Amino acid sequence: MSSHTPVTPELVAQLGHYAALPLSKERLAVVAPLLDAWLKDANQLSEKMSATEYQALVPATVFAHPGNHEGEGTV
Repeated sequence: MSSHTPVTPELVAQLGHYAALPLSKERLAVVAPLLDAWLKDANQLSEKMSATEYQALVPATVFAHPGNHEGEGTV
């Protein structure tokens, strides 16, 4: 299992600085635990879905751009 580095308000502030998205201390306190939980779960799901038995799995929903397929968009 992969290691998890906790997401702290300081880390969120640093990332916000790099992205030119400054956040107030109040927002940092709210965003950090949410991002921490999301990243931990996302990494666990990514690790699970990287297993050999899931390599051929494809999404149930397919997104297509209208007119992008042969025969579409023609009159």
